[in-house]
Amino acid sequence: MRADRISALLVALGLGLTARHAAAFCRTTTCSPNECQPTAGCSYCLDGGLPLYWPGGCASFSAQVTGSPLRGISGALTGELVKTALAKWIGVDCGGAPPSLALFQTQDVVCDQQEYNQDSPNANVWMYRDDAWPYGSSSTLALTTVTFNVKTGEIYDADVEVNSLQVPLTVGDVAIQADLDSIVTHEAGHFLGLSHSCDKQATMYVSYQFGETGLRSLEADDTQGICAIYPPGKDVSQCSPIPRHGFSIDCGVEPEEKGCCSTAPGGPSGSGTWAMGLGLSALALGALRRRPGVRAKAR
Repeated sequence: MRADRISALLVALGLGLTARHAAAFCRTTTCSPNECQPTAGCSYCLDGGLPLYWPGGCASFSAQVTGSPLRGISGALTGELVKTALAKWIGVDCGGAPPSLALFQTQDVVCDQQEYNQDSPNANVWMYRDDAWPYGSSSTLALTTVTFNVKTGEIYDADVEVNSLQVPLTVGDVAIQADLDSIVTHEAGHFLGLSHSCDKQATMYVSYQFGETGLRSLEADDTQGICAIYPPGKDVSQCSPIPRHGFSIDCGVEPEEKGCCSTAPGGPSGSGTWAMGLGLSALALGALRRRPGVRAKAR
C-alpha cells in the first residue's frame, strides 16, 4: 500500500491563526441529541458523552477513483483537494507548535460506499454521489459519517460523501458556485472530530452561501478546536497509516481467516455512527444530521 504523509512543511500555507480568542467550537461526542442536551454556550455542543478523536493522532484517507464524472472532477484531483484541506488543519499554530496529528494519503479506492467493516479491511473514503443523494434535503452539500468506539470515543472509520448530483460543484476561482475547496475543508473538520461551531466566521459554522470561498481558510475558532483534540507535544512520527483491520481498495472485503471469537451485540466493545454535514445558508440553518447510534459488535 502506498502512503504519502502530509508534510509539516505545508505549514507554509500560512494557516497559523491565533490572533483572536475563540471559544465557539464544538467537539463531536459519543452522545446523541436524544440523550444529551445542548450546552448553554452553543447549541451544537452536547453536555455529555466522550469526545471523538483518532487514536494516536493518526489517520489515513483515500479518494474514490472515479471522482465525479458528472461535475468533471477526477479522483486524483479530489485526493489533492483533500490533502490540501487536511494540511490546513495539521498546519495550525497551537501556541508555538502544531497539533499532534499525522495524516496519510493511501491509494485511490474502488469502493464507493459508506461502510465500516468490523472484521475485514477498511478505507476512509472521500466520494461523490452523482446518481442519487439518499439523505433527503438537497440543501445538504456533503455528509461525513464517523464510526467510533462508544466507550472511549476513538474513531474507527470516517467516510465523506459529497452531493454532486444536486449541488453545482466548482473548482478554482472562476465562476464559483458551490466551492469544493470550501466544502472539503469543512468536512475535513468533521473527519478529524469537530462538530459545528456557533462562530459564524469559522470554517466549521453550520452553513455555506454559494459563491463564497471563506471556508477555505481556518479561523481562530477552528484552530482552537483542533488544538483541543490533538494538543501539541506528542510524538506522532511513528504512527501507522493502516486503517482498522487493514486497508482495501474494494468494498466489504472478507477477512483471509475468520476468527473463532467475536463480540456479541451489547458486549464490552460497541460502535456508534454519527453523520454530519454542511448545508446551504439560504435553505438550511441546521445542517447537522445524525443517524441513530449503532451499538453492535465491533473490534
